[in-house]
Amino acid sequence: MPLNQDVPKEYSKSINAAINFIQTNLSDNLSLEKLSQVANYSPFHFQKIFTQVTGESPKQFIVRLRLETAAHALIIQLDKPIKEIALENGFTSAATFARAFRNYFGFSAENVRAMPKEQRMALYKKGTQDQQLVDTDKYFKNVDDRDSDPLNIVVKKVQAIYGVVVDSALDIVSIENAFKKIFQLADVNDLLETNSKFFGIIYPHQLSYKAMISTKRPPSPAKFLSHEIPAAKFATYHVAGDLQDTFRTLRVFTEKWLPESGYRLGDIWGFELLSENLANKSYRVIEREMHIPIIPQ
Repeated sequence: MPLNQDVPKEYSKSINAAINFIQTNLSDNLSLEKLSQVANYSPFHFQKIFTQVTGESPKQFIVRLRLETAAHALIIQLDKPIKEIALENGFTSAATFARAFRNYFGFSAENVRAMPKEQRMALYKKGTQDQQLVDTDKYFKNVDDRDSDPLNIVVKKVQAIYGVVVDSALDIVSIENAFKKIFQLADVNDLLETNSKFFGIIYPHQLSYKAMISTKRPPSPAKFLSHEIPAAKFATYHVAGDLQDTFRTLRVFTEKWLPESGYRLGDIWGFELLSENLANKSYRVIEREMHIPIIPQ
């Protein structure tokens, strides 16, 4: 989500750190005290600054993010029980989740599961106050059987990856600017290594992206927003082109390869490993290796 630009830079940096913590710990007890520690403010000042920067209170932000993440999981992780999705996204019980979901979306989680596939996909376009979770017209339009060329998928185990990140909206201009910014910050602060790699973490349900450079030594938390890609098993394949090409391959992956693979989606985000530094070249011409988390059925 875009942050209020009319606030001091140090406020945005601290709130970004809190948001990154929320995104990666949705199932945890995200208390005001814990988040204020991450942002290095008192609880009172953290809540005031968070609301000023984001336009939402911490509680409103967390509940919205949990519900939108759960909705995305309901649509694409059809084999995962609703209660499991609720607990994974920080709800204390199925009943609490059911009430919150219906109040937010206007229909139940069970309704989502009972819908035909095309109707479920259309839900990506609807949220509170016409807020779009994923713009299917932009990313999935005209994707049909003609687009089902083999993806040459390879399953890999990947160890945990650590790095520094800059948050970005999910569009090419924003992504390219984010990589230029994070490369400059890492270069100026001597965080780059000869084997540093460039990653992009995609959160389609939030229309957000993290531009990431791997680092060998931990960066100063006061200067950088750090992130960890957890160790997991991933389905990988190569893609080039714009974001529509990326999402086209993701649909081919979920509809063509995944059902016969013996795997199911392990999570609702994925990341791409870029073959070159995006600070110097266009996103569209750089080959990327997509990584989609998977677990056995």
